[in-house]
Amino acid sequence: MAINLRLSQDEEAVLVALARRSGRSKNDVIRIALIEKAAREEHRDRVEASLEWALDRYGDVVRRLGEA
Repeated sequence: MAINLRLSQDEEAVLVALARRSGRSKNDVIRIALIEKAAREEHRDRVEASLEWALDRYGDVVRRLGEA
């Protein structure tokens, strides 16, 4: 699927620099950034879910340790 991406001059300069530095096309840099962003957000969601589970299961213990 083709899309148009509007960038400021500063953003374009950053994209060009990243592409040159990595030896990739600007399109590849954008695709990789998209995949990496999705992976970071998925990881954050898993960490938050794990924390909620742990607090539900062990919240009382953590509170008691904090009071000790």
